[in-house]
Amino acid sequence: MNLTRRVKWLIGAATLVGAWVAFGPGQPDAVEPARAESAASAHVARAKTAAPASLSSQSLLALTNRVVDQTAAASLFASHSWYVAPPPPPLPVADTAPAAPPRPTAPPLPYQFIGSYTPEGQATVFFLSNGDRVYDVHLGDTLDNTYSIDSFRNGQLVLTYKPLNIQQQLVAGVGQ
Repeated sequence: MNLTRRVKWLIGAATLVGAWVAFGPGQPDAVEPARAESAASAHVARAKTAAPASLSSQSLLALTNRVVDQTAAASLFASHSWYVAPPPPPLPVADTAPAAPPRPTAPPLPYQFIGSYTPEGQATVFFLSNGDRVYDVHLGDTLDNTYSIDSFRNGQLVLTYKPLNIQQQLVAGVGQ
């Protein structure tokens, strides 16, 4: 394999950094300047470095046993669910019989009371109008094959709507 000078230099630098991380000082405060040592001083230096090495391993053990607040530590990797419950089903509708259609009603009376006349000894004649048309009717007559004149009582003329057999009242009095 043909490696360039630059690649070799990068590999060497990475190796040095890795060795320093793996075998470097245990604590950043324990860095001491390098000096030339004799054999006797090297033995004393090893004894001195053994104590800090044991301290550093103790401090490492202390770091590994260090505990953060358990609630915060547990919530770091806690599982969260994004599940949203569906809405409740609609309430059952009570089975009711379909409502009966409304009862048919008669239309409003198209007639207006104009007046009445009672000749001597004869039945009363009532005058009604519908638009521009004027009717003179007696009790028992039929108007336009739709309304029959039934009775006159208490100032009201009672008419029956023949298709539905419904009675309606037309006010026939002094106030009109």
